Amino acid sequence: MKRNFLMTLTVFIIIISFFIFTGCKSTSGDFTLMDLDGNEISLSDFNGKVLILNFWATWCPPCREEIPDFVEVYNEYESEDVQFIGVSNEDISTLRSFVEDYNISYPILIDDENIMGKWGISAIPTTFVFDKDGQIISKSVGTMTREQLVNIIEDAL
Repeated sequence: MKRNFLMTLTVFIIIISFFIFTGCKSTSGDFTLMDLDGNEISLSDFNGKVLILNFWATWCPPCREEIPDFVEVYNEYESEDVQFIGVSNEDISTLRSFVEDYNISYPILIDDENIMGKWGISAIPTTFVFDKDGQIISKSVGTMTREQLVNIIEDAL
């Protein structure tokens, strides 16, 4: 009996440790980063809007695949209290060039504060969607399709 209890306790501790150390960290909390023009932008700047927060990189093939859909959906929903933000930890010249090549019209923030690490991002792209009250309503690891994005946004509006 005691052995079963110890075994169960050990498994429980392993499971809890797994969640703590593999990215199930708290993703709540505001942060402020600079955009490509040197402006400080915070998540809280978009309170009252549906916010799509995308962690990505220019060298990432799935990121490159989803960016055109993100740009299209952002342009479609911009006037409906929907805001997109991209966050990358690459250098500003690489990001500027990419933004120009892909016609990205939403803010791209430079992660020089290790926000990705603080949010437990272990793979990119990772996209969070917040409702108008600032609550996370969706998290997607990997490429999001246009259809997935639109469905989540429509549900949040």
